[in-house]
Amino acid sequence: MQKVTTSLDIVNKHQSEIRQAILNAVRSTRSCVLYYRDIYYELERTFTDENLLWEVDNALWEVIDGLKLGGFTIHKIYSDPDESHHDVVVVDFGDKLTEEQLHILREVATLFNTDFYDRYSEADGEFYDAMPLYFYDRTEVYTTLHNLVKMWTGCGETDTDD
Repeated sequence: MQKVTTSLDIVNKHQSEIRQAILNAVRSTRSCVLYYRDIYYELERTFTDENLLWEVDNALWEVIDGLKLGGFTIHKIYSDPDESHHDVVVVDFGDKLTEEQLHILREVATLFNTDFYDRYSEADGEFYDAMPLYFYDRTEVYTTLHNLVKMWTGCGETDTDD
């Protein structure tokens, strides 16, 4: 009888490399709010074998929400309907985020998937009619998420010094 390897088994087997890749992504972005692609790029640097990279990436993506690795927990707060690289996760050092705060982050993140989005003009001091935007044009949403997490947890000040 052959043993079935689960996604969690794969993540546990490569836990130290995955943990380091996530820490590197937090350091390089200077944020505890990450697009999944930030983690993927770090995994790509770590796992040079494409088959192993594919296996680890798929396993991590499958179990990432609520995953505890060492001194932090990862929460998925946004799942892009088209591309997992656009998913957004929060790295929570020391479990500082409450369920209510995670709910607020998930609600704010829904703005990534809104068909129309108003823009504010600093020069004119007013909002302009809603306009269709692509996901990657919504820097205000990402910035808001980052600032909320930083305010609530202090992330980025000393958390990634291990």
